[in-house]
Amino acid sequence: MKNKLLICTLLVLLLACGKDKNEDNAGDVKSVVYEKVEKKDYDVKRSYSGTVNTEALSDLSFRVSGTINNRIAQLGDVVKKGQILATLDPIEYQLSYQQSLSDLDKGNANLAESTANFKRSEALYLENSISKASYDSATANYKSAISSVKALEDAVNLAKVKLDYTMLVAPSDGSIGEVKSEVNQTVSPNTVVFVLNTFGERYVEFNVSQSVVGDLNLGEEVEIEIISLNNLKIKGTITNIGTLSVGYGGTYPIKAKIIDPLDNVKVGMTAKVIVTINKPEKIIAVPLTAILTAPNGEKYVYVVQNLENNVGVVKKRVVTLGDTTEIGVEILSGLENNDVVVTKGSSVLLEDQKVSLLKGAE
Repeated sequence: MKNKLLICTLLVLLLACGKDKNEDNAGDVKSVVYEKVEKKDYDVKRSYSGTVNTEALSDLSFRVSGTINNRIAQLGDVVKKGQILATLDPIEYQLSYQQSLSDLDKGNANLAESTANFKRSEALYLENSISKASYDSATANYKSAISSVKALEDAVNLAKVKLDYTMLVAPSDGSIGEVKSEVNQTVSPNTVVFVLNTFGERYVEFNVSQSVVGDLNLGEEVEIEIISLNNLKIKGTITNIGTLSVGYGGTYPIKAKIIDPLDNVKVGMTAKVIVTINKPEKIIAVPLTAILTAPNGEKYVYVVQNLENNVGVVKKRVVTLGDTTEIGVEILSGLENNDVVVTKGSSVLLEDQKVSLLKGAE
């Protein structure tokens, strides 16, 4: 009998405790920060690694073969159009030029003799003092001498040009970006001696994915940061959009011209290009702090329902995430306009928890 009484007493006590606990939970109201979601305009910012380049780089070479005997220009020198940058040993070309002048003198002497002989033969032929054959021979020699002198004059001009080509001159104003040949080096017309930067426009080359290239437009402004110059920020505009994948993971090449480049922005520097992609459609987005992860990996948020006097009940809502944007994490599915979402304090909530709303609390 005593055992039965003890059991009944314990049961009554347990029921009483459970009732008190449930009553406590029912009365436990958590204060949370909330946000009423609605579709908004947004921009997506993406960054890409690129390199500063220019189309104004020129490979400079001698136009004749020879041995460099003097390199005047040095790396980094600013040069003017027509300035001599380097020279070849000119002796061979000077001798050739002198020989061509000597040959021309002989040709002119032969022309003078042939001219005199032609004029004499012409006068005698008109007097019927020489035969037609003799006259024709004198005429032929005269014309041949004229042609010979013309060829010798061309040879002199060519020899003079080759002699001039032993001096490598700057084709335009610019700076020496690279030196590739040295004194005493034998070079040919295919040997690059200098790389000249002619102060042309500079641009940044970078690659974007196929999912982004369609959102870019010519003339669109981008932000450029030069890494080696303490992340110097400058502006650029897109001037070229590739239409063929370059093979780097299906990416497409893009060129952005630097607007008003500073002198310390050098060709070859690494840059970060920040592209702002304007999306035409509106989206629903929530702060990252509103998103929780379930044990099975699902993403969810707490939505407040049955609001009355600023107090409501939270319900889990599984969501599908999109891009991280300037206005929050894009919600592709799971939320609708005017849903009230807990943005702070959600990590301590339980399903059907009562909450009071604090809008904009920090």
